[in-house]
Amino acid sequence: MKTILVLTDFSLKADDAAHYALKLAQRIKANLLLCNIYTVPPAEKIDQRQKWPLQQQQENSSNNLGALMAHLKTQMDKSENRMGFRPEINQYSKEGLVAESINEIAKTHHVLMAVISMHSANYLTTLLAGNHESAIIEKANFPILVIPYQVRFSDYKTIAFATNMNYTDINLLQCLSGLAKHTDAEILIAHVADEVSDAPKQERNMKEFFNQIPSKITYPKIAYRVIKSSNIAHSIKSLTEAVEVDLLVLVHRRRNFFQKIFGGSITQSIANRPVKPLLIFPNSKVLEVLPEF
Repeated sequence: MKTILVLTDFSLKADDAAHYALKLAQRIKANLLLCNIYTVPPAEKIDQRQKWPLQQQQENSSNNLGALMAHLKTQMDKSENRMGFRPEINQYSKEGLVAESINEIAKTHHVLMAVISMHSANYLTTLLAGNHESAIIEKANFPILVIPYQVRFSDYKTIAFATNMNYTDINLLQCLSGLAKHTDAEILIAHVADEVSDAPKQERNMKEFFNQIPSKITYPKIAYRVIKSSNIAHSIKSLTEAVEVDLLVLVHRRRNFFQKIFGGSITQSIANRPVKPLLIFPNSKVLEVLPEF
């Protein structure tokens, strides 16, 4: 059974994301795994006086997850008449670092995607503060859904897929059609073309990309928009503000050493201040087997 992993630090913002994940799980018929990953000092720094506080931390994590699970089940009971599917909800506590733990958890729990929350318009929750969010996006081998603060779930009517039209993105488009079918959403393919780029080459790439669609994808509600701009991140954000987009989808392409020093990732730039729910696919996954929604 497909599972949505919900990373939480028990803040109000993380709880909002958990409620979003519950509604999404009901819509796409997936189970939920509530997860809290906490850190402890290295073994050499732990003495006898510290053992009890560490045990308490583990108990607090488990108890808080249980309380969140009970609350979500109560909310699910209230909405059961409107959304008939009842997800199974489980909990998982783990000591460690978030970015280093998520792939292991995903592999053993058949995770479809992970849901993380935003602290505000600009910052992630304390669970993901500092460089954790960046590390999660860099290291995850499965999709990450970033939920801006106070955004409530509503059925997806328009899913915007920002693509540079690589041939592998056809596979992702096919994957997204499975997600879109749940709510009969339109998939808007958005491509940002450099204003000074080679126009004939751009046109050839577009033709090659779209010529693959009829033979591989039967989903009928697909539209496209080309945006002429040299600022990709700004153009994608502007699109989500100009069009009623319910979900923005990106592929995160890992940067090499020099790109990390001299140039920021487009994905990271958008993820830092998302205005819409943002679903990020790792490039490695696009090259392999994509999840089935």
